[in-house]
Amino acid sequence: MEIERLGPYQIVGKLGRGGMGTVYEAVHRETGEKAAVKLLSAALAQEEGFRVRFEAEIETLRKLNHPNVVRLYGFGEQDGQLFYSMELVVGNSLEEELRQGRRFDWREVTRIGIETCRALRHAHDRGVIHRDIKPGNLLLAADGGSVKLSDFGIARLFGYTRLTIAGNVLGTAEYMAPEQAEGRPVDARADLYSLGALMYALLARRPVFSGKSLPEMLHKHRFEQPEPVRKYASDTPAELEHILGELLEKDPGRRIPNADLLSRRLEAMLHALSLGPETLEADPGWFFTRQSIAGSESAGTSPSVDDVPVTRELTPAGGNRGASVPPKSLPAGAAAPPAADKPPPNDSPPPASRFVEVSENELGQIEEDEPRPAMISWQTWALAGALLLVGLTIWWFLQPPTADSLYNRIKAETAGGSIASIVRADGDIREFLNRYSSDPRAVELRDFEREIDLYHLERKFELRLKGLGGADNLQPIERAYLEAIRYIRLDKELGATRLRAIIDLFGKPGDDAEPTGQCLILARRQLEKLKEETGKFVAEQLDLLKERLDAADALLPSEPDRAKEMYRAVVILYAEKPWAADAVRRARDALETP
Repeated sequence: MEIERLGPYQIVGKLGRGGMGTVYEAVHRETGEKAAVKLLSAALAQEEGFRVRFEAEIETLRKLNHPNVVRLYGFGEQDGQLFYSMELVVGNSLEEELRQGRRFDWREVTRIGIETCRALRHAHDRGVIHRDIKPGNLLLAADGGSVKLSDFGIARLFGYTRLTIAGNVLGTAEYMAPEQAEGRPVDARADLYSLGALMYALLARRPVFSGKSLPEMLHKHRFEQPEPVRKYASDTPAELEHILGELLEKDPGRRIPNADLLSRRLEAMLHALSLGPETLEADPGWFFTRQSIAGSESAGTSPSVDDVPVTRELTPAGGNRGASVPPKSLPAGAAAPPAADKPPPNDSPPPASRFVEVSENELGQIEEDEPRPAMISWQTWALAGALLLVGLTIWWFLQPPTADSLYNRIKAETAGGSIASIVRADGDIREFLNRYSSDPRAVELRDFEREIDLYHLERKFELRLKGLGGADNLQPIERAYLEAIRYIRLDKELGATRLRAIIDLFGKPGDDAEPTGQCLILARRQLEKLKEETGKFVAEQLDLLKERLDAADALLPSEPDRAKEMYRAVVILYAEKPWAADAVRRARDALETP
């Protein structure tokens, strides 16, 4: 049975349909305002506890009012079915843009990240965690407006266990934070991990991890390290790759702590690369305008009913969500579909229903505390003062260190110049780079960070040489380096030969990407170390050979057989040693002399 009305809305057309329900394009009968109305399936409404969750999540949406968040208009119930109405955004989601073959450059991805950070900061400041950041939930306004984040609360409303059917879970699991995959409580940093995974996917045109099953995908998010994004998008700046690496840390405590700091990091990177606001606005390949960067809402027209795809609702089969409508203009001279093609309005009273309209004034508000008594005793004032003093003391000690104090502490810790002292300062170094990445002194500390990473990589190879850890997950250059280290223990010259071969095969100017760049640095350092060690060894060996050949020469008149045995031994032992060529030649000449 076709639905003509839902609450105060006249249904215009169907935007999508799936297992969770149906989404319609609708018009408010009194105001004429267009909306996307989501009608949840009757089966869901009958599930135990679902109505309570629905009311709770609607309350979550009422806290949000931001230009980069799809706005809630209202919610209600009709004939036992729950529905809610949202802002109708004309445009595609990032998922649809990727599916159509669009390539995002690093500047576009950075701007998308900045706008998404604004939406997340607004939500996180109100205690709202999205839990499902992915390309399908970020909408691009087609009229040149800003990015819109949709479907707050949907992940928690339906529960991830419902998304395992019909192969839909990978659409969400590809962007899921490790702590979320483990079922642990999550905070704002889980959204930042998902945002990092989304930006990685836009740059690389592939997810951070891929797998054939939910357990495999979640295992990779928890334990595997992502490949460098510049392997797939070579023009990505190193600083942006570094920021993504921090967002994709397994430990939430090592990620960039909040959306505000992430936004400032991205803006500072653009500024450092000489891309100020004027350059951004003048870029013809980008869809931002001065209006959208300032955070104002964009306006647009809705497409005709026939132009709307049926993939916008959260479904087990497709996994797309949101109220996005791809724009499609009519041919030149063509008229809009006649009103007669739509069902005639029904003037009879609608079925019994309820609808709660959410005014714009209600959005973004946080409930006030209950009014307090006007009279407050002096004991209460004293207690409040003591608590305030304690709170200020705690606040003082919890304030992050300034760039100068943190840098001075690092310099004191690393004064010895040894790698051990640098490793001990690891925490302070990474905190400085996390908080003050645009500080000029960060360049020096990035060198320290690289030395720390090389130190840990060297320890990893040492463990593998002892038979711990195996070699199953090693890259080709890592396997070759591990074999060269094994040969060094048997024959330093042969090991040095293999190290030179690794440098010749994998080395190229300016290559500092992991793991190739790190292994090349270790190989060059090992080679220099071997040169120093073999130089002393060769000098000692040459002295010994001269002494033995002199002894053989002395024995030659009286014991020619014994002398010739000594000459032959020199040839056998040192014929393959380039540095012993003169000694070998002297022994052969003695053997050939009657």
